[in-house]
Amino acid sequence: MYEQISRFSLYTIHQIAQIISAKVIGNSQATIQHLLIDSRQLMEPSSVLFIALVSNRNDAHQYIPQLIQRGVQSFIVNSIPVECENNHDICFLVVPDTIQALQKLATYHRSQFQVPVIGITGSNGKTIVKEWLYQLLKSDYHIIRSPKSYNSQIGVPLSVWQINSQHNLAIFEAGISQIGEMENLERIIQPSIGVFTSLGSAHNEGFDDLNKKLNEKLLLFKHCQTIIVNALSLDKTLYQHVPSSAFVISRDKEATLQIINIHSESLSTSIQANYQNQVVKIEVPFTDSASVENIITCWAVLLHLNISNSEINLRLQKLSPVAMRLELKLGINNCVLINDFYNSDVNALEIALHHLKQQHRGGKKIVILSDIEQSGKTKEVLYQHVAKLLQHFKIDVLIGVGKDIGSQKQWFKLTSFFFDNTPQFISKYQAIADLQFKDAIILLKGARSFEFESISKLLQQKSHDTVLEINLNHLIHNINYYRSKLLKDTMIMCMVKATGYGSGSTEIAFTLQHHRVDYLAVAYTDEGVELRRAGIHLPIMVMSPEESSYDDMIAYNLEPEIYSFKVAQEFIQALQNRAITNCYPIHIKLDTGMHRLGFEQNQITELCQFLQSQPSVYVKSVFSHLAGSDDSSLDDFTHQQIEKFKLMSQQIEQSLNYKIIKHICNSSAITRFPEAQFNMVRLGIGMYGIGFNNADKSQLQNISSLKTRISQIKNLNINETVGYSRKGQLYKESRIATIPIGYADGFSRQLGNGNAAVYINQQACRTIGNICMDMCMIDVTSISCQEGDEVIIFNQAEHIFKLAEAMGTIPYEVLTSISTRVKRVYLQE
Repeated sequence: MYEQISRFSLYTIHQIAQIISAKVIGNSQATIQHLLIDSRQLMEPSSVLFIALVSNRNDAHQYIPQLIQRGVQSFIVNSIPVECENNHDICFLVVPDTIQALQKLATYHRSQFQVPVIGITGSNGKTIVKEWLYQLLKSDYHIIRSPKSYNSQIGVPLSVWQINSQHNLAIFEAGISQIGEMENLERIIQPSIGVFTSLGSAHNEGFDDLNKKLNEKLLLFKHCQTIIVNALSLDKTLYQHVPSSAFVISRDKEATLQIINIHSESLSTSIQANYQNQVVKIEVPFTDSASVENIITCWAVLLHLNISNSEINLRLQKLSPVAMRLELKLGINNCVLINDFYNSDVNALEIALHHLKQQHRGGKKIVILSDIEQSGKTKEVLYQHVAKLLQHFKIDVLIGVGKDIGSQKQWFKLTSFFFDNTPQFISKYQAIADLQFKDAIILLKGARSFEFESISKLLQQKSHDTVLEINLNHLIHNINYYRSKLLKDTMIMCMVKATGYGSGSTEIAFTLQHHRVDYLAVAYTDEGVELRRAGIHLPIMVMSPEESSYDDMIAYNLEPEIYSFKVAQEFIQALQNRAITNCYPIHIKLDTGMHRLGFEQNQITELCQFLQSQPSVYVKSVFSHLAGSDDSSLDDFTHQQIEKFKLMSQQIEQSLNYKIIKHICNSSAITRFPEAQFNMVRLGIGMYGIGFNNADKSQLQNISSLKTRISQIKNLNINETVGYSRKGQLYKESRIATIPIGYADGFSRQLGNGNAAVYINQQACRTIGNICMDMCMIDVTSISCQEGDEVIIFNQAEHIFKLAEAMGTIPYEVLTSISTRVKRVYLQE
């Protein structure tokens, strides 16, 4: 979630203090535009108000000193941190309860806009209905809606804060887990149209019975002009709680929208109903029962809004699925993994099983399932239902993790294994893996408390005698070397694309984050997503954005490189689709002479006009690439590029009327062209220990060592041959060693037949014969060695340069070609 929520309106500190009844301490001159609850998402410190929320797991007051250092000046707190008490430049708004303060502020903000608001609640389907209503109504309205599943006591006010004067319809969802919560959300949302999706068992533990749960949810609608209730799954004994004036969906004749027939085929479902004494019909591209019920809810809303049924049908045909919270990954032994750690309710399990069915590629179907928490059902009823689901989807193997599911093992008639907890399963994993985890599709469905991430990691493990060792101390040394060459206040963006130049992006990124670099950059969205999922919170620029990945990019707060009007327009559309309407950070790429990607000089005026008209994006930086900063013969051209960049970036900054980051220096340019450091540099291969001038080479430390071991040694006679096509001719009696590294590992075929050497006991051993896919042969005739001895492919920058020369390429390719099947090992003193 883009948690620095933006809006067009501005509030002064004194206005906010009055709204939330706060005591003002310190400098109160700031004007607030953004709310921030997550210190990792800071964008605009000068106009942000950080709300220090306190929960059982975390107290955000601990992040205040760091945020002050990063430029934040305004805070809502329930107490001032001791180390900040004498900082009179900072403004503290002191309140008894920071969550209540957030809610009061959002409530006031909502009251400033007289727009129709659709408020959605129910046990299931809130987010789906909200997203589908957006898809169906966006052609008629300028809509603001809750981002993702922001429906909690914190999520709702952050959602409402986004309303601005351009919106003419709002769609917000509200979720509760106990009595007393909905009144807060009703005051904040103030819906005019209420939508009730369903009543189910989720969070039953917070309510004495379904009657009280339904009554609590219906409090969202107490001031609504219209209430739309999907009662298809509602027990008739609960009808008395539904207001008599409500628009009711059910199979009863008295219903406003009476469902007559639902017929599903392989790819679509037709639904027939009676509405205003006429038979109406829709056909939708979904077949699962949950989707069909949610679509019926949306159908009712559109009918209420007086959209013709023929038009509704046309729009429903274009309805696209809302992204599932599932991960599909390749696993061990040719398995496919479906990871779903988001929740563990029965409805989500059914959806995940549908996904498994769609992705099934032959072989066994295995489900690893934890206890299902907060179902509201007895264990017997719950796990009987789960057993029926697994039977329906023809699951071959169940692995149950948790004492509850284990206590109900009698209901499961398939091959089953049960463990009390995740560590117990992991300790006995190997015996099951050898029997079951081959050519299978595996669904991991677990409540977050069971930490199935460790199981997922286990199932993805790869084993290979060839390893790449990465020395993190050398990495730190290299960063500090380049820092010593930077001008004051110059930031560092570190390149971790291509799996960290082959070194492993996640581990490298954690080290960079710990040592407080300013930015990371990746090539593709999935690289950034991997870093976010691992816990990296630094800003991340994506240098090769693709339209198909924009949803993930936005969901994980990744920042795209924008290099053309086409890319800009596509990304802005993606922002609108996800209800992001203000200040999403982007990076503008300029073409100053490399002629690969970027806006050219004759497009800058048009670009400035375009950016001025797009409030949904905020230009975080402009940058360009130097074509030959490591080549002194191209210095004149490099200076031309720098001057062109200076002019183009200045024009953009002046037109936008706010400061932007500028960067053009790569590793070589940092030391060779210090005048071009501007306010940020991009550190790439230099960070990994490869320099291109004598000054850098003498100071940098190579961080990676590619190693393997001798598999076998043969004593061969004269005139024998080695390898495919008999290319390795022996002209004397020889000792030939086979080592387990080949072109599938990144050891190029061009290195065969004596074109390159590896090192045993610090002595060079040349290759002989062609390089094979998984191994190669080396001549060890004059070397004292034995099977199992270590073989160094490279452990010095000089080795990497020699391999690059033999391959007819550059060191970048040597490093980035190392296959992911080569295990990475990280060393740090």
